[in-house]
Amino acid sequence: MQIDLAQAVTAETKAQAAALARATAIKTDCRTRILAVGSEATQMNIAQAGIVFTAAVLDGAPRTVALAASGLIEGDLELAQGWKAWVAAMQAECRRAIEAGDDPVWPEVPEDVAGLAARF
Repeated sequence: MQIDLAQAVTAETKAQAAALARATAIKTDCRTRILAVGSEATQMNIAQAGIVFTAAVLDGAPRTVALAASGLIEGDLELAQGWKAWVAAMQAECRRAIEAGDDPVWPEVPEDVAGLAARF
């Protein structure tokens, strides 16, 4: 009887599989948490509003007119920047936790940022 050692599962192979499964679980958790605050459609709506606002301003519209045309209100542009910063912080924590091998400590979503997402 011959034993095919190519079929053997080593400790290293098991560790690699476990690390991949763990990284996938953390990435999925990160994505789920982000989408719980703002779905992909919500994120696209916010981005589109920013584009409409910018286009209106570049066309010479007053700020108030550009805000109205885009569906944004005063302060929303700063909140959109806060959204982007929070998503970046979530992604950074995801990468850190995977590399460090410990549990992620997810940053809290700023309340006003969640409010912006809820409106869109």
